[in-house]
Amino acid sequence: MHILRHAHEVSAFIQTYTDQAVATLIQQCLSDLLHGDDLTMEELVFFVVPDPGETIQQLVEALGTDLQTVDGSPLWEFIEEHPSCYEFVLVLSQDGFGAEVFISKTGIDADLLALCQLHAVPVKAGIDT
Repeated sequence: MHILRHAHEVSAFIQTYTDQAVATLIQQCLSDLLHGDDLTMEELVFFVVPDPGETIQQLVEALGTDLQTVDGSPLWEFIEEHPSCYEFVLVLSQDGFGAEVFISKTGIDADLLALCQLHAVPVKAGIDT
């Protein structure tokens, strides 16, 4: 599980991660979030990228929160489907601090993939890489 809490970690990740589409999306998201704002990455967001085979429970542990309530209601803001991955957005505190999770479509745990497929909306044209 890749947990990126600082800008220098994002920089190192995007230079070495094998799925360049995911790396580009993370770089784009960070740029969009920090554009024209006086806040730092550490004040706004952290990124999580599960490795192949990692489970929903491992993702929950990395995030420090459940993905759904006991009755199955989602705790995420949205899940978008990109050509090579899914993107979860979770707001974790009242000040807007959150997590962005990028889940590859290949090699992923079947339950996590099914959750993404069930709830994802396609990304709008022109936004994805």
